[in-house]
Amino acid sequence: MKFQNLLAKRYIFSQKRHSILTICSITAAITLMALMFTIFSTVMGSMRAYEYDARPYHVQFTPMTQEQCEAAETVEGVESCTLRENEFDGITWGEVLFEKGLEDDEAAIKSIYEKASLSDETIMTPNLTLMKYDFIGLIARYNFAQIFALFYIFIIFLAMAMRLVIDTAFEISSKERERQFGVLQSIGATPRQIVKIITYEGTVLSAIGIPLGLLLGVGLSYAAFRMVAGSGILSVFYENEEKASQLLQFSVNPLLLLAAAITGYVWVWLSAYGTGMRIIKMSPIQAISSRSNKIKKVKKHSLLGLLFGWKGTLAARNTRRAPKRFAITVVSLTVSITLFASFNYVLDTYETAIRGMYEEEGIEFDFSIDRIKNLDNPLEFKEDIKLLEESGYFEEIDFSDGGYGKYYYTESASEFTFIRYYNEKSYNQYFENKPQIPYDEFASKGGYILIERAKENALLEEQLKESDSLEISVSNHVKYTEEEYLAASEDEKTEYNIYTDLDENGEVIVTYYRREYTPHTFDITGRISSDEIRNDYIGIGDNVELISTIEQYERDYEIYGNNYLFNSYRYYCKLADGADYHKALDFIENNDNLMLEFDLYILNKKTESTIAFIKIIVGFINAMVIVIALVNLINIISTGLINRRSELAAMQCVGMTEKQLFGLSVTECLQYALTSGIASSVICAALIYGTFMLLKVMTLAGDFESAIEYLKPLPMVWLGALAAFLTALATAVVSLRGMKSKSLVEHIQSVE
Repeated sequence: MKFQNLLAKRYIFSQKRHSILTICSITAAITLMALMFTIFSTVMGSMRAYEYDARPYHVQFTPMTQEQCEAAETVEGVESCTLRENEFDGITWGEVLFEKGLEDDEAAIKSIYEKASLSDETIMTPNLTLMKYDFIGLIARYNFAQIFALFYIFIIFLAMAMRLVIDTAFEISSKERERQFGVLQSIGATPRQIVKIITYEGTVLSAIGIPLGLLLGVGLSYAAFRMVAGSGILSVFYENEEKASQLLQFSVNPLLLLAAAITGYVWVWLSAYGTGMRIIKMSPIQAISSRSNKIKKVKKHSLLGLLFGWKGTLAARNTRRAPKRFAITVVSLTVSITLFASFNYVLDTYETAIRGMYEEEGIEFDFSIDRIKNLDNPLEFKEDIKLLEESGYFEEIDFSDGGYGKYYYTESASEFTFIRYYNEKSYNQYFENKPQIPYDEFASKGGYILIERAKENALLEEQLKESDSLEISVSNHVKYTEEEYLAASEDEKTEYNIYTDLDENGEVIVTYYRREYTPHTFDITGRISSDEIRNDYIGIGDNVELISTIEQYERDYEIYGNNYLFNSYRYYCKLADGADYHKALDFIENNDNLMLEFDLYILNKKTESTIAFIKIIVGFINAMVIVIALVNLINIISTGLINRRSELAAMQCVGMTEKQLFGLSVTECLQYALTSGIASSVICAALIYGTFMLLKVMTLAGDFESAIEYLKPLPMVWLGALAAFLTALATAVVSLRGMKSKSLVEHIQSVE
């Protein structure tokens, strides 16, 4: 065995604590990469299985006979040809599967046409999606290569962040042995041999850390897979959950794991090589004396000194003694905290944007149920709401109704008036749960609230401000008989609307109605600015908007007359917790008075399940990022204290108490956390601004401007900084307690 390999192994076993921490750093980095590669493999495999289940062919030929299908199977590169038949018209077609990895799909298709004697009228339908997953043809390979390249760029970005951790580990290792390397060089060791000692050390540690990382990465991926599979997401996306579980299979690609191992080893080797190259630039005398040839001016004052006194000054000077180690640690922490905050910010912004879109579109419900109005019983909607509530299938039942009319502010000028009646839930939502007038008080007082908006017409705006009541001509669609319609003049007939429908027997029913306006006085109880309401989609421009309660609606119902334009109520509700979705649909279908208008339950559940899936994956990634950063920090703090044990012991000999020593350690830990927190805050703000500017260039900024919040990541940033500080502090306490096992004299005499 070469002496440099022997020295590397002896150091590994003599410095078990440092070697274990370095292995942990390598393991954590490889674990994260293996986790990402395995998730990628599982997602791609599941998507391939889903596509194959829906369309189990690479190319479909229509029509095709059994003989032609058998002839197609003899073509080189064809794995199988399955004949299928349409039971309604008897047309048969062939579904061809190529061997995976087939390069020239066009040549294979041409051969199928020739050998199977297919005519020019035969329709060839390729399944490009399945071909992409199975690497069929150059286009499919190119498309898959694009996807993998984008994913691998993300992996490289993570690897670069992880290299900072490994750099720190080898930087500490080399710093401890600078004297040893200086002695070796003085007795004849070449620079190349010194570099080989460190790179061989990296290879040995990688031989332990990389397999552990791969195993942990696959294990964590499987845990994430089981969490996703057990979260109920399958029952949302597929009615047949058993079949879905067959499609969603955990997949481990050995080639991708090999890519993770090679990528990880390359970064470890580069870190070790870079450290070795730094060492050989020092002269043997400089390495043995552990002193720089340059004289550095010591600053008398520092920000930490001003904040924490002499403890801060000592902490700042200790940082300047090893600036590279401090910089690497801070950069590593900053990257980890930034990734942690960024992942959470993007996920939270995505979730907020989705929910905001649902609210803006007014679709934050599961079911929209219509109820034909019984014009002889205007209060029947109460019975419907009670029926829906007592069924146990629905909750948060939302109901509103109303009409419109014309408000005449001059004899010749009018504007549309929207009159809306809300139940308590809808009313509170309309004012974002902060109404100026509580619902109960408003319901007992009666009247209407006028929504005030800036009007383009000054006369209209002035008149609305002075009015305590408004006389509005309410719009009604009055029904007429066929005889009345036929008796009308030709000019009068132009005002009629004709509505046709089918009765239970399929007979055509013709209804004649026309719009008429009936004057009615509406008392104004209150006025509220449009800025205080949830959305502004009803009142637009110079239109007038009034709102009131369902209790007022019961009193006003008759003023809207026999209105056949709005002849149904609509209820918006969510599926109650624990209620069966299919039983709820059966309940609606079996009730003659109710009719399902919109079913958004599946869409909502898919959205929530997708968000939950992303949260699980992001949670695992965040956990790994945090572990990697904390392992690095533990390595730095513990090694830094042990390397300075002689210095710290000397300071205790001249009067420093254990409490003051602990205070010095707290200040140093705080220095890392504060610097990383501030740097991460700035980087997050810069990333948000850069993203916004990119969207602006792409003319998409207007759609996302409301989601840009520079302060939103700060809580997560400083939560990460606090975790780093507490970890560093705990490490310092453990290291200081461990140093108590030896006397101060032993520490002073120790050789670093």
